[in-house]
Parts: sequence; C-alpha cells; structure tokens
Amino acid sequence: MQKFLTIFTPTYNRAYILPKLYNSLKDQINKNFVWLIVDDGSSDETKTLVQEFQNENYIEIQYIFQENKGKHFAVNKGLRNTRTEFFCVIDSDDYLAENAVEQMEILSGKIENDNQIAGFTFIRFSEKTNFDSGKYGKKEWIVSGRAEYDWEFSGEMIYCYKTAIHQQFCFPEFEGEKFCPESLVYRRIERKYKILFTDKVLAYGDYLEDGLMSNYYQLLLKNPKSSLLNIKERFQDRLSKEEKLNLAKTYWDIASKTNRPFLEKFFGISPFLILKVLINKHKKQ
Repeated sequence: MQKFLTIFTPTYNRAYILPKLYNSLKDQINKNFVWLIVDDGSSDETKTLVQEFQNENYIEIQYIFQENKGKHFAVNKGLRNTRTEFFCVIDSDDYLAENAVEQMEILSGKIENDNQIAGFTFIRFSEKTNFDSGKYGKKEWIVSGRAEYDWEFSGEMIYCYKTAIHQQFCFPEFEGEKFCPESLVYRRIERKYKILFTDKVLAYGDYLEDGLMSNYYQLLLKNPKSSLLNIKERFQDRLSKEEKLNLAKTYWDIASKTNRPFLEKFFGISPFLILKVLINKHKKQ
C-alpha cells in the first residue's frame, strides 16, 4: 500500500545518535510512512548502521549516499526521490512522539483536497522542556504569509509540506556553498500558499555541538551567495524601519567581509539603506 508520508532525514556523521530517531520511528502507533535518509558523505558507520535498521524490517527505510555537499543539497535530493503525498524533514538529532505520524495523517487529511494550503506544522521542543501537555495540541489556525506564534517555552516549528508543492520550491544550489537558510524556501512557499499551523508537540531534540546551528554567523560568511539571497528576499516581507536597517547592516557586513563585487554590495538591496548603514558607522567612529 502506498504510504502517505516521507519522513526525511539528512545526516552527516551522526551514527552515534541516529538510533534515537530510529527507535522513535519503530515505536510509532501509525507506521504509514517511509523513512528516507540521504547520507551527506558520512565517514563514520552510518551506512552500516542503516543497513542494520533495514534488516530489522520494522519500518520501510530508503537510504541514499551522496558526496558531502550540505544539508540543502541533501533535501533537494530527498525531494527528487520522494513518491509520497507529504514530505517532512526530521533532523538526525531529533526524535518523534509515538503518536506523531498518527497526528500527521489526521492533519494531512484536513488539507489534502485544498489546493491553497501547502502543508501543516507542529512544534519541536527541547527534550529538557517541562511543559504541561494539557495546554498544547488544541489550536489550529490557517495563515497566509509568515505566521506569528507564541508559547511559554522556546521551540521550533517543523513543517510538513505536500510533496508536489515543495518540489516546486527546491533550495538554490551554489557551487562550493554547503549551507542555505531553510527560511528562504519556507518564505517562498508561504508567499504563494497558506499553511495550517498547530500547537501540537510532536517532536523533541536539542542542537548539538556538531550541528549546523552551533555557529550560525560563520555559516553565513562561508556561504555568502545563499546568505545574501536570503536577506534580499526578506525585504519582500512587511518589515519595520528598524528591521530593514538591521537587515541592511547584516547584508553589508557579509558582503564586505566576503569581498562581494561593488555593484552587489551597494545595489543588491536598497542603496539608500546601505548609505544609511555607512553613515551610522561613520558617526560611531
């Protein structure tokens, strides 16, 4: 029977922690999913470990190896190899609540026939977060554009998209760059489609020292084409004057430190904002 969902995991040298995610997938009440793993050039025991998972035959697992290119290349490859109706990225350092797939199938049924809705969300909390589960899992709201959401603990929205829509919005691939902000693609989707947001807590995990987010600003500097493109597209959103100026500061800083061409530095975004940034810098000197 055709599964409705692909749980996609890009991974790089995470053999030491992958069993935690695997065990949470084995324990799912609803096993109507495929676990697709794209190994981004791991040099550890990831391949052997995944083969062991496959041999256990508890869940359907697909494994693809690629040379090390970065998470966004891995996501693009995952999208090209997905045949299910829905696609959800669950990172290798996260794991799912045992009712996650069950809830995801219920949510998918609410939107599958609405061509204006691209997908749905749920919350990922730190596994250290001590929250009252009775307060969560009751809210659903449909949003067009970037959503504002608030809860008493810091958390992250995980998106589950209709595969056919996400495949139209792959990550830009710049040669030599191994990082692209996920928000760039999410914003592109949300400018065209609505999203069903929920406060269901279905995933857990914490950023690890070897993770992408351990030094975010250095990532931006190492991957300037993706970083600057993301900032440029942020200006399509509704922003306050202060937000625009702060983005312009970041844009100028990255463009200058990575020796981008003169025209890109001054005219990539509003030259008036760039001039304002330079004037403010001069005043502080």
